[in-house]
Parts: sequence; structure tokens; C-alpha cells
Amino acid sequence: LTLDHCPGITDVSALGSVRTLTLSRCLGFTDVSALGSVHTLTLRECPRITDVSALGSVRTLTLYYCPLISNVRALGSVHDLTVHSCPGITDLSALGSVRTLTLHYCPLDSNVSALGSVHSLKLEYCREISDVSALGNVQTLTLDHCPGITDVSALGSVHTLTLRECRGITDVSAL
Repeated sequence: LTLDHCPGITDVSALGSVRTLTLSRCLGFTDVSALGSVHTLTLRECPRITDVSALGSVRTLTLYYCPLISNVRALGSVHDLTVHSCPGITDLSALGSVRTLTLHYCPLDSNVSALGSVHSLKLEYCREISDVSALGNVQTLTLDHCPGITDVSALGSVHTLTLRECRGITDVSAL
């Protein structure tokens, strides 16, 4: 089920049994607590949502431009998590057990050390990140447009490594 640009919808509690749900540009609701049983959930441009603590059981979760979300501690058991343009999220310490994690345009405090056990990790346009030394055990790692990264010597054991537009990296001899 996809609801796109439905500003009159103020209550989504009846949608908790839907398997796949996309809520895009639906500005009228703030409470997503009833959506914890949804298998695949996308919240796109829902700027009034602040609390995602009930979504820890969602298998695949995408948060796209939800600027008021800051606490993602409850999302550590999500299998696939994508966070795109959510400037309030800065603490990633609880996301180390997420299997596949994509962080795009997130102003992180440059500490990704808790993500070393993520199986597949994409860091895209995360300009504040500089130290990726703790990510050596990640199986698949993509670093895309992360200019603060200069040292990738600890990433030699990453199975699949993609470096794209990381202009601060000058030495790849350890890979």
C-alpha cells in the first residue's frame, strides 16, 4: 500500500497489518506506533514524525527526510535500514546489529565505530565521517562522497570495498 501526498490522513493506526507500506509526503500524522508489525515500511518526507521506537520489529525500514527523528536506539533489530537526510540522527551506537545499513546525507558526529559488525554498510555523502578504522570486519562497504576519510588502511579485510569520490584518500596500498 502506498499513500502519497495525503495531507488529510491524521491516523495510520489501522495500517499496522499491512505487509508493505509506503507513506510519502503525508503531513497530517505524527504517530507511527501501530506500524511495528509492518514487514517493509518506508516513511518518506514525513516531517512531523519524532518517535520511531515502536518500529524495531520492522524487517526493512526506510526513513527519508524525517528531520525530527533523533533517537534510533530501538532500531537495532531492523534487518535492512536506510536513513536518508535525517539530520537529527547523530548517535548510531545501537545500530551495530543491523544487517544492511545505508546512511545518506546524515550529519554524523564522525563516530561510526559501533557499526563494525554490520554485514553491509553504505555511507553516502556523510561529510563529517573521518575515522573508518573500526569498519574492517564489514563484509561489503561502500564509501561514497565522504571527503573527510583519508585513511583506509584498516579496511584490507573488507570482502567488497567501493570507494567513490572520497577525495581525501590518497593511499590504497594496504588494500
